[in-house]
Amino acid sequence: MSLGKWIFAGIGWASGGPIGALIGYYLGKKLFDDDGKRQRPHIADDLYEEPQPHRGPYRNTGTKADLTVSLMVLVAAVMKADGAVRQSELTYVKQFLIKNFEEKKAKELLAVLRDLTKQDINIFDVCEQIKYNTDYSTRYHMLDFLMGLAASDNDFSASEESLLSTMRGYLGINLGDYISMRARHYNGSHTGDHSRSNQASSTTQSGKDPYKVLGLTPSATDEEVKKAYRRFAMKYHPDKVEHLGEEMKKNAERQFKEIQDAYETIKTARGIK
Repeated sequence: MSLGKWIFAGIGWASGGPIGALIGYYLGKKLFDDDGKRQRPHIADDLYEEPQPHRGPYRNTGTKADLTVSLMVLVAAVMKADGAVRQSELTYVKQFLIKNFEEKKAKELLAVLRDLTKQDINIFDVCEQIKYNTDYSTRYHMLDFLMGLAASDNDFSASEESLLSTMRGYLGINLGDYISMRARHYNGSHTGDHSRSNQASSTTQSGKDPYKVLGLTPSATDEEVKKAYRRFAMKYHPDKVEHLGEEMKKNAERQFKEIQDAYETIKTARGIK
């Protein structure tokens, strides 16, 4: 097959709108735009709000081709955020593709990615298209992957932080989930409320703040800690991400272990039964 044909053999919703326009060269079609009637997506501001998708027919999670192409568009945006595509970022994405596709297909997707990094990406429109056509869990794990990409060089630049925060809002990912996600990927300086006398003063085995890993502050009650653990444990169940590929599933398993580690750290420090 020629370049890109196998990639887009099963493509559906991603072939139209802003994503379709960005990958139009590989689709071999005329660049497509919609009717201009898009409305600005609701930005999730409440700590644990999970906004509903736009009104209209809901298309579930889409095909693997849709999800892969959509993820590559967001990956390109993150890689461009700080003005330089770093080798650590390329390695991170390449390893993901090789583990989910055979070598030839992984190389072709890297070619698509290289083209995308040369194009202007309207994050607002792209995120809106993804949000409309995927469920919350899919978007959540997409952003988690992008957070790992930004952290692949062991740091977040201010521009990467700003872009990921913007994506968080446009994709409808709630703030509590974002805080937890960031804490698991980036072990920066810790801030927050330290007023609780029985707070966990230690870090997790990976050296991270256990409260931030669970999207909490040390002032959280024992019941809030238990509730947060149950909520994140469900989000990172491997069954939730099977449609995103084997590497995403492995990532979910790794993150689930960190959630368990954080919970056990807090339980031990507080004496929670």
